Amino acid sequence: MEKTNNLKILNIISGASQGGAEKFFERFSISIQKQKGIEQRVIIKKNKRRCNFLRQNKIMLEELAFRSKFDFYTRKKIKKVIEDFKPDIVLSWMNRASDMIPVDRNNYKSIGRLGGYYKIKNYLNCDYLIANTEDIKTYIIEQGWDPKKVFYVPNFVEKKDNNIIKRQNLTTPKNKKIILGLGRFHENKGFDILIKALKSLPEHYLWLLGNGEMRKKYNDLAESYNLKNRIRLIDWVDNPSAFYNTADMLVCPSRLEPLGNIIIEAWAHKIPVIASNIMGPKKLIKNEVNGLKFELENIEELVSCVKRVSNEKKLEKKLIVNGYKDYISKYSENIIMKKFKSLFWEVSK
Repeated sequence: MEKTNNLKILNIISGASQGGAEKFFERFSISIQKQKGIEQRVIIKKNKRRCNFLRQNKIMLEELAFRSKFDFYTRKKIKKVIEDFKPDIVLSWMNRASDMIPVDRNNYKSIGRLGGYYKIKNYLNCDYLIANTEDIKTYIIEQGWDPKKVFYVPNFVEKKDNNIIKRQNLTTPKNKKIILGLGRFHENKGFDILIKALKSLPEHYLWLLGNGEMRKKYNDLAESYNLKNRIRLIDWVDNPSAFYNTADMLVCPSRLEPLGNIIIEAWAHKIPVIASNIMGPKKLIKNEVNGLKFELENIEELVSCVKRVSNEKKLEKKLIVNGYKDYISKYSENIIMKKFKSLFWEVSK
């Protein structure tokens, strides 16, 4: 392949069918494809939906198995793509893809991207690392990485559209407030806390958008609290804008949340945010400025926060205005992609 003046990036992920990192990988891939002076190739774990979605956005990609770290066929194919494409940068997302970067290489830089507190041994083949929170960056450095080779670049979020959900489609009365929760139905997301809080919020309905192993538990919990008539468990959708646009507030009750993409998404859609005072949300939210925080597992505090957002109109407006300002100035696509491009050009020299 002839050498061009473009910066050539090979973008690799072996991820789940759903998840925050996987969704950001898709947004990032589409955005980098549109950047002038950059040429991209993509490798993904076999996934029909993701493959079709990326190809619809004119992205050249290859699907590989990524069965395990001992999948030597996938390793061989990655090496072959690198030899043919001759990238300036190989960007790998999360553990397995980063572990499969060839050790013997030349003429390109390898960058691993972390969205959690992963085992650093999986990134030994990388020259640089990108963390999507300051705390993860600190964690990486504490594991022995050279601070000059670790960078912090946050995510940008899904673009807003103007669609809404018809309340009658989810049998939700017009005179009731809608609390929205999004994410995997997993213990880490803390949606059981939110269901328990709903018992003390008779003027509210709860829409939970996601999929996962806890669905039955949430149904059982709703039934035991006599709340099934006010809770809707909704299968995940690729673009949740219509749900943000319809809801009155977002609640993030997570027990574990390194960043909190859904908080930034809510800011972008101009709805108020309430979150547990942990990890990523703790850093994102300035209490009573761009959101409200409650102590993890404290249902009384959560109930109080929901009532304040519902009843104090000046506070609600303040949270919405300041959250949107933070989104525009810190987490919009334009701002974040400038940071990525600057970093790529710098390390590829």
